[in-house]
Amino acid sequence: WVILLSPLLLNERLTALKMTAALIGFAGVLIVTRPGTAPLSPGLVTAAASAIFFAFTTISTKKLTRFASIGCIVFWLTTMQAVLGAIAAGFDGQISLPTAQSAPFLILVGLAGLLAHFCITNALAIAPATVVIPFDFARLPTIAVVGMILYHEPIDHWVLIGAAVIFSGIFLNIWSESRNSLATVENTSRNT
Repeated sequence: WVILLSPLLLNERLTALKMTAALIGFAGVLIVTRPGTAPLSPGLVTAAASAIFFAFTTISTKKLTRFASIGCIVFWLTTMQAVLGAIAAGFDGQISLPTAQSAPFLILVGLAGLLAHFCITNALAIAPATVVIPFDFARLPTIAVVGMILYHEPIDHWVLIGAAVIFSGIFLNIWSESRNSLATVENTSRNT
């Protein structure tokens, strides 16, 4: 969604190679997740719809990097998520405080989330969204490996095939961008 919306909302150039790379990465995601193997449910529909809202969040973040500092963006993003998270957590009227055993893990998750926000905001500040976001596809096979290591979940051949497809899409996207950057540098040096 970010790749489709960024030419309209960010005035970023969408090349055929970038679109192909995004489609390859998305195909890899479909190979890993194999939609249709689970029945359609409200949770599944909500997760699919959240991708559209995630795209708008990413595009808004990219726009904010033009005039706001990284620290400011991360602060307000984290504050908004904390408020919305507290509302969602208390929706049923029962909020449980962390135990001594769970508190260190919650702090670790919180710090990892802050680091993730900081990294994605920095990446969006220095590169086009159409370059940054396809890297997000790599999250899926990474999570599968973490699940295998920490929770002893099996990885089937579809996850490995999908990961290879995802990484080939990422490689094509980066190759395309580096080729475009090199051409821009060569044209600039010729003109001066």
